Amino acid sequence: MAHLARKCSLALALMLILTARGLAATLLGSITISGTEQSSGSTWDTGTVTATINGVTVSYTYGQFTTPQAVASALGALISNSCNMPVHAQANGASLNFYQKGTNTITSASLASASSNPSLFPSNSFLLSGLPNISPPVIGSVSLPEGPPSMGFVITGAYFGSAPGSVTVGGQPATIVSWSSGSIIAQVPGNMAPTSGAVPLIVASPIWSANIGPQFTFTVVAAFGCN
Repeated sequence: MAHLARKCSLALALMLILTARGLAATLLGSITISGTEQSSGSTWDTGTVTATINGVTVSYTYGQFTTPQAVASALGALISNSCNMPVHAQANGASLNFYQKGTNTITSASLASASSNPSLFPSNSFLLSGLPNISPPVIGSVSLPEGPPSMGFVITGAYFGSAPGSVTVGGQPATIVSWSSGSIIAQVPGNMAPTSGAVPLIVASPIWSANIGPQFTFTVVAAFGCN
């Protein structure tokens, strides 16, 4: 156990050093913690703030004099010191940033705050907002259902993340022209032969290991000739 604890401490120390040098791992997303400690008469609200990422959970118990900054700092330390957590976390005031740990991806993430006395404090003292890049990505539409090699097309949706992932057409990697949280511009693979019918068009997020759904299809046709 002591050896494992040293490994966790060294991993956290390395991550902090890299952050200080501007070489931190990829930022996956962030949350902002707001609110204030509630009281009723001489009774103070108590409860927990829980983070669960890829099925691994850490919890922080808040009480009198707790601040949003304290919650963010505590969760950041708990997440980064857990060898089982797939990500690192670092507090910046009341914000908590999540960073990639090795080559891990996030397949599920949830954060929640709950009062231990909901009858007296029906609204939680601390609220969590943000985390746009860790929400499951969603494809809304594809601009064109078919086209020749090297043709550009647009995929629109939400929560794609800020860092480029990948797009494949029939299993072949497409060229990424631009990538943003709500829009991807890609090109049909330049050396791809025409397909006899529609083939899967799959977008893989840089954060989530699962492919973004629902699955769309695309038909590759012969290159346009000149008259």
